[in-house]
Amino acid sequence: MICLLYPKALRFAVAGTILGGILIVMKPRPASWLPFLPLVFLLGGSTMQLGVFNPSLLTLAVFGFFGFYIVDKIVWNEPLPPFPFTVKLVFIALALQVISIAVSIHIHGQYFPNAVREGSSVFLFMPLVFIVPDLCRTKENLLLLLRSLVLVLLLAGAAGVLEYLSLSGFSRVDISLGYLYRGRVSSFLGNANVFAGYLELAIPVAAALGLWEKSMKWRVTALIAALLGILCILFTFSRGGLFSMSVGVGAVLIYRFRKRLWIPVLIIMLFVGFLVKNADVFERQMSFFMNPGELINQPTLLHRHVTYRGLWNQFLDSPFTGVGWGAEEFFWGNTRIYSFWEIRHSVSTESISHFGGLNSLFLTHAVRGGLISLSALCLIIIVAAVASLKAFRKAHFPWGVGLSAGLLGFGIHQIMDNFLCWPQTSGFFWLYIGILLATISIFSKTGNTA
Repeated sequence: MICLLYPKALRFAVAGTILGGILIVMKPRPASWLPFLPLVFLLGGSTMQLGVFNPSLLTLAVFGFFGFYIVDKIVWNEPLPPFPFTVKLVFIALALQVISIAVSIHIHGQYFPNAVREGSSVFLFMPLVFIVPDLCRTKENLLLLLRSLVLVLLLAGAAGVLEYLSLSGFSRVDISLGYLYRGRVSSFLGNANVFAGYLELAIPVAAALGLWEKSMKWRVTALIAALLGILCILFTFSRGGLFSMSVGVGAVLIYRFRKRLWIPVLIIMLFVGFLVKNADVFERQMSFFMNPGELINQPTLLHRHVTYRGLWNQFLDSPFTGVGWGAEEFFWGNTRIYSFWEIRHSVSTESISHFGGLNSLFLTHAVRGGLISLSALCLIIIVAAVASLKAFRKAHFPWGVGLSAGLLGFGIHQIMDNFLCWPQTSGFFWLYIGILLATISIFSKTGNTA
């Protein structure tokens, strides 16, 4: 009870230090920790106050892992990991983002902690692009890491389904818009849309592994995890999530059964039939496909139209440097009717607890950092695309196909949302890039054999 008298940050620091010490004794090399990272990403979304910073627990834990990796390199006098062309592109992107943050502070006058916190959010877990390939050097290690991703999806999916079944009554959020449902599940990620973003990444990998695994136990586990994930993405009632997941899983099915296309066609028809039969339950998503003519009248989409138009105009006002990272948001018109919100920005002079994602990853970078930050984002996209194509050529199924399909669906959704500013989905994104680069390295040496 005495420990409860101390500040929350101190309690977490002490607990983390003790737990970290125990793990180091039990698993003295960082490679042994790698399969546990997906679980840390899933469960570590809670935040804590550390001065002007508001980091998540997973950010602190992964930074500790990065430190352990560096110390291990020094102690064992190991050489630096190789930096292929894709990793060098990531470092160039980081340098451009640093320039954008510096411009935000010294030219736009944004509050230093705000500019650093918001501008660096996309790159917090960037070291995974060279740490994962360095620690994951064999096909056995690669398979262990993919199985870890499947188990984490199984946990997240089971929690999401239980969350939906435990809901009673109806959500009041969208009743005024004509949608009637229990509520939107978020599992361990705290937000339904963010949960959908994670599922877009995770489901195609689980589906690919379930269709490839030679172990019946793991094949069943992976397919159950994928099915639970699909149920959960329906229960998030995210239209972009459903579409992006369908693209990712559809790509996996079409490639896996490319010589028997009637199988994916049948699966897709059964899934569509299920949605149509339950259109009253999933009306929020089905209206996107079954009644597109009325979309223009839906306040949620009208809000995006007004917001995107306003953000594009702001980008045109300052296309090279943007308004600056860490800018303070306010809304034009002083109305609480969110359909008519048009976001404006001013110079921040004090700490901001949470930053808005501006509903689009691309518009966020355009408005905040201008062409400088957009260039950094484009380099990240190029890295993801190049890594996916190389992994596909080196190791088709399930490695290259499952991971690449997940990134494809995730990338499509970023046109309408911004999940790289959220620690949990950002962590999974960089982990996937690292696994793709590890796949390229491993299969380049051993060949594409199971």
